Amino acid sequence: MNPSESLSKELRRRRYSEQTISTYVGCLARFLNSSFCKNKSLRKITKRDIRLYLERMSEKDLSGNTMNVNLMALKFYFEQIQGRKMWVDIKYSKVPERIQRVLSEEEIRKLLEQITNWKHRLMIELMYSSGMRVSEVVNIKIKDIELDKNYGFVRNGKGGKDRLLVLSKIVREKIKNLIEMEKLDREGYLFISDRKKKYNIRSLQVIVKKAAKKS
Repeated sequence: MNPSESLSKELRRRRYSEQTISTYVGCLARFLNSSFCKNKSLRKITKRDIRLYLERMSEKDLSGNTMNVNLMALKFYFEQIQGRKMWVDIKYSKVPERIQRVLSEEEIRKLLEQITNWKHRLMIELMYSSGMRVSEVVNIKIKDIELDKNYGFVRNGKGGKDRLLVLSKIVREKIKNLIEMEKLDREGYLFISDRKKKYNIRSLQVIVKKAAKKS
């Protein structure tokens, strides 16, 4: 099994997101294909090689976040899969933390008014009222919702953990109507498209972006 396959397999076993897996595998592949690892076996790659590689990256004025992700990817592979201590203490400028701005009730109301498709609007209402992520909304199943108790569960959320979510009365009634109108299977996804397929994350992101632009 090659390094990329070994890394992706272990990350999936530990329930890392597909985006993180893709990022880590890409970081490892670029490092192993660099001049610092040329004609070297995995066992002959040292901390010095990683340090020189990261220092070369820092000379290109890459962000602190990019540097950190590369370091974490290489550290994970060599320590968790190869069983070697490969921590490298390298200085780089950190990315300033951004303060996330929370939408006001009036802003959310204006945003929702721009969404004419009732199912799309319900997806956004559920997301904002419960604090769910986009990926969690498109992946939630009917069996994970207790309508009579006003709550539900996000399965395998961030960090691979389950999380309780609270349903507002208005959203609960709309979900109940949706299930009855479309005769949805309890084992299936709550939100399915007209083609009877699960919505993808990108679709919901586009819906929010368009509504925000209009509002």
